[in-house]
Amino acid sequence: MEKETGLSGPKPTPDECRRMAEFLQGFSNPVRVEIMCALRDGEKSVGEIAESVGAKQSNISQQLQILMAKGYVTRRREERNIYYRVSKADIYKVMESIFRLVCRGDPPG
Repeated sequence: MEKETGLSGPKPTPDECRRMAEFLQGFSNPVRVEIMCALRDGEKSVGEIAESVGAKQSNISQQLQILMAKGYVTRRREERNIYYRVSKADIYKVMESIFRLVCRGDPPG
C-alpha cells in the first residue's frame, strides 16, 4: 500500500477518515490559509493578521475562531491584547505537502 499511496501502516478506520476530513476543512477557506501563512513568523494580534492578510478584523476574528475550534491555533492574553499562534508546527508540514501537490504539481514526499 505504501508504494502506491505513500501511506504507511494500517488502513485508516472510518472514524480516523472522518477526523482527517474534519481537520482538512480548516484549509477550505483561503482567508484561513492566509492567516496560517501570516502566523508562520510567530504570534500576532488580530490587527496584525488583518494587516498582513488584507482583510477586515471582523472577518479575521471569525476565521480565527474556526481555526481555534479545529485546533490549528491557540491564543494568549496580554493585558488588553490577544495574540494568536500556531498550535503545532507540524501543521506546516501538511500545508507544504498540499502546496506542492496543488500549486506546484509536485507529488508530496
